Amino acid sequence: MPWIYPFANELVFANPVIMGILERVFYQEYVMVQMGVDVPFQGSDYQETHRDFRPLFSDRIVTPLYALAVNFPLVEVTAENGPFQMARGTHVLPREEGLEKVASGEIPMESFYMQPGDVMVRSPLALHRGSPNRTNQPRPMVVMGYAMHWLHTPKVDLTLPKDYYESLPEKLKQMLRCQLVESLPQNKVETYVNFKY
Repeated sequence: MPWIYPFANELVFANPVIMGILERVFYQEYVMVQMGVDVPFQGSDYQETHRDFRPLFSDRIVTPLYALAVNFPLVEVTAENGPFQMARGTHVLPREEGLEKVASGEIPMESFYMQPGDVMVRSPLALHRGSPNRTNQPRPMVVMGYAMHWLHTPKVDLTLPKDYYESLPEKLKQMLRCQLVESLPQNKVETYVNFKY
């Protein structure tokens, strides 16, 4: 997403309520590394069940939370328009074990219905997927990614105008891991790297 209003707003990317949650989860400094949007259209299908990140060490060692995703919808999310689906508790399981438990029904794949104004804070290590949009209206969901300051990933794509960045308080500057540009490109082509695990 381009870094423009209404999303280029401290009350969105540095919302005090969300920051309060992140500060209780992350015991060290963290950075915002992503702001994107997930928009299934009519005719979309189920995504492959996946994780957004790999464990830090091994699938056999429970990984402490080093990244969180914050989702919020721009429209009501219903059973018909492609709700986000997640299998609770799979963030602490080896991937294959989690997939087996989901496939057998031991751990259900739950749909999360949301209203505009709702926010979901989740572990990107939990197995999840997008579901089909069976309506004729797109279903936009904003996703903001936050990670511990020491984590570097090629998934980062946060580009800010230099003058906007320079106008921010120092604490917010330190929280944003971004590329600075003199002005945002008018016709930036979206690039997507598959980071499903």
